[in-house]
Parts: sequence; structure tokens; C-alpha cells
Amino acid sequence: MNKIKLCLLPFFLWTLYHFVGAFCQKYTDNFSVARIHSTLPYNSKWETTPLTEETQKELETALSQEYRYLACGGQCFAFGSEDGKYVIKFFKHKIRPPYSYLLHLSLPQILDKIVQRKKDKAFSKLNRDFLSYKLAYEELQEETGLLYIHLNKGQSLHRSLSIVDKIGIKHEISLDAIEFVVQKQGRLAPSHIDALMKKGDFEKARCALRAMLDTIVSRCKKGFFDEDPQIHRNFGFVGDKPIFIDVGRFVPDARRKDPAVYSADLLKITHRFRKWLSTAHPELVNILDEEIRVFQTQT
Repeated sequence: MNKIKLCLLPFFLWTLYHFVGAFCQKYTDNFSVARIHSTLPYNSKWETTPLTEETQKELETALSQEYRYLACGGQCFAFGSEDGKYVIKFFKHKIRPPYSYLLHLSLPQILDKIVQRKKDKAFSKLNRDFLSYKLAYEELQEETGLLYIHLNKGQSLHRSLSIVDKIGIKHEISLDAIEFVVQKQGRLAPSHIDALMKKGDFEKARCALRAMLDTIVSRCKKGFFDEDPQIHRNFGFVGDKPIFIDVGRFVPDARRKDPAVYSADLLKITHRFRKWLSTAHPELVNILDEEIRVFQTQT
């Protein structure tokens, strides 16, 4: 009997390990303080211009509050401020390919080439994401609602932040030791349209659709392309002002300035959102189409 128990012990431990792992993943969205820390070195390409006095004051207000877990995406964990005005996003460093710890391995030549390719690919992805945030912050601040980005660790903030994770555990985070961004908190576009239509405010809903298209065109006219332009999940409203919520896929592309190009983009970008409108608020579909045609007649 003892031998049977001994044989079953590894199976029991393996099952327990995977059960606990699955439990943690489901109820915490895989968030942990370790996952938002990195060993990334300083990179001058990720530096941004100093804050204005006005922005510095707003940042002080934003970072003087406790933040609670909101959601996670492919790149970040998002936490919302107590007053509902700001979101702080921490990068998911631990899910990236093994960039941080492969840097220091010494391997045989054949394996070293494989590892080097993995390191190069991992750093290329991380660098792409960070440069997209920097681009959005410096060139598209109005369109993205970005207040502050902190892509290099340093000693300038001298403050910690209280955050509460998905299962209610509070953590104190030293902001100087971590990479993060602060953005104005917006209501997702479908929820915003729903709220307006429930109030019977058809004209404001029309204006919201027009404002969304204006924001997309504004981004295009500045010569930038969004590789993940999903309106239903990446577009929100701060009051009546629309913003891009997910800004991790912006790349420079001068072709977007061409009216013929961005008017065609509008059809592609709004396609899925239009399908949602046709089900949720079919009376707005013709309005969306009319507003798109306005931009097309300007080409």
C-alpha cells in the first residue's frame, strides 16, 4: 500500500500544481508584481521630452490615488484610479520571449545562434511596442489621452503607488523601478453609444460617430498607421471626446496622409463596428455610412 501511495504521489503533486496554476490564472489574470518588473537596461530611444508644469500637476493628482485592477490585454495589465479619470498600464514583461535572462547565457555556438535569434526577436517586439507608445505620446497625445509614459527606470519620481489586484490584494509599487504609462480613462465606444441611445440622445450619438471618424482621420493625416484598429475594444470616450485606448501598434506611414488611402481605411476600420451597430442600434448604420461618405467626398 505504501508503495502504491509513493507511486501516486508524483501524479498528485503534478495535478495539484496544475490546479493551483489554473486557479491563479483564472482569478488573477496571471497578474503578479514580478510580472511587471524587468531587467531592461536604459535606452535613450525610449526617453521623452520633459513634462510641462500643467501636465506635472495633473500627473501628481493622478498618482496620488489608489488604483484597482481593471483588465489585461496582450501587452499590459490595466488599473483604474479611485476617481475614475485615469488608467495606469504596467507592461507584461514576463510573458515576453526570454529576452531578460537569455542575455547572460553562455552556450555552444549552434545553440547560441538559436538563442540570439530569440533574443533579437524578443527585443524587436518590445522595442516596437515601446516606440509605439513614445510615438503616440509625442505625436498623438490628443488622440490617445496619454498623460505620461515611463519607459526607462530611473530616480525622478520618488514615489510609490498603491494598487489592488483582481482578488483584492493590495501592493505597493515603486514607480521609479518599473515601466508604465498613465492614460485618461475612457468608456469603450460601444458602451458610450449604448448610453446615449438609452437616453434617447440620437443627435449626440451622431456626433460621437462623427468624432470617432475625425479622430481616425486625424491620426492618418499625421502620417501614422494603427496595426490593430479594433473600434469595439480599442476606442473609447473621455466625456464626449474619443481616444485610442490601445496605442501599442502605431507605426509611421506617410501614405496614410493620402485622402484616398484614409477614406478606404475608414471602411476597413469601421467594418466590425458597423456590424455591431446593425444589431444593437440599426438606426445608426445609415448615419455612420453618411458620415463616412462625407470624408470620401473630400478625396
